[in-house]
Amino acid sequence: MNPTMSSTPHVEPFFFDSEPGTRFSLYHAPNAQVAARGAILYVHPFAEELNKSRRMAALQARAFAAMGFAVLQIDLFGCGDSCGDFSAARWELWRRDLGVAHQWLTKRNGGPVHLWGLRLGGLLALDYACTTQVAGIILWQPYLSGRTCINQFLRLRMAAYMLDEDPAMEQLAAGGNAALRAELTARGTIEVAGYEVSAELVRSIDAIDAANLRLPPCTVHWFACGAPATEKLAAAAQRLAACWAPGGVALHYHPVAGAPFWSTAEIAECPALLAATCAVFARESK
Repeated sequence: MNPTMSSTPHVEPFFFDSEPGTRFSLYHAPNAQVAARGAILYVHPFAEELNKSRRMAALQARAFAAMGFAVLQIDLFGCGDSCGDFSAARWELWRRDLGVAHQWLTKRNGGPVHLWGLRLGGLLALDYACTTQVAGIILWQPYLSGRTCINQFLRLRMAAYMLDEDPAMEQLAAGGNAALRAELTARGTIEVAGYEVSAELVRSIDAIDAANLRLPPCTVHWFACGAPATEKLAAAAQRLAACWAPGGVALHYHPVAGAPFWSTAEIAECPALLAATCAVFARESK
């Protein structure tokens, strides 16, 4: 199957009523000409990675819909076109958003629901799945540690400091992440690449580690592309598979060649990732 095939899928934009405010969502109706295969809930990545990955998420959502899946994309609170400031975003609020979206998707379509998370969205999907039965989880280049995500995010601020000729800014840059975390603690928020993030959200993200999560029995497909090297990620996947196996979780690792579209300067695509994801789910349908 060609994941970028042109068709006339039905895509329905709408807003959820979810306290506080509303959440922008896109519903991709399943192809009526093939057997219904359940539903997929997309969990987007953190900060600017959400915008950089919208093209890839749309292409894969259309491909899933063509295969017979109903797909729901939701902008979490404070993100994208949903209400709220990013500074007011909280991990538990994002989990509740997923709960509302999951319930809506189940009522709309019935059948099993898969979670599909990209980058930090993968870690959020895993955390959410610990308290909710799902048919399976799709991970695109996931973070396994929330602290790693935040450290990489803060490096964007350090890069901006290093370009500033102000000696005070240079001193902060020299202090590295520790200095930025101290600034965050003192102020309660910190602005990074146009996103003001709260100390409370950072603490919640820091505390999440995939190895400590206890998932219900399910199948997890981890697709890896871009950096770090897929060999390094394969070793991490093997350790995580061993950690989760006693609980009935089957983790499958799929290395894919392609650009890190979530962080490229221009909007980019990774056709190999689309093809690999579709191929796995085409095999599972047989």
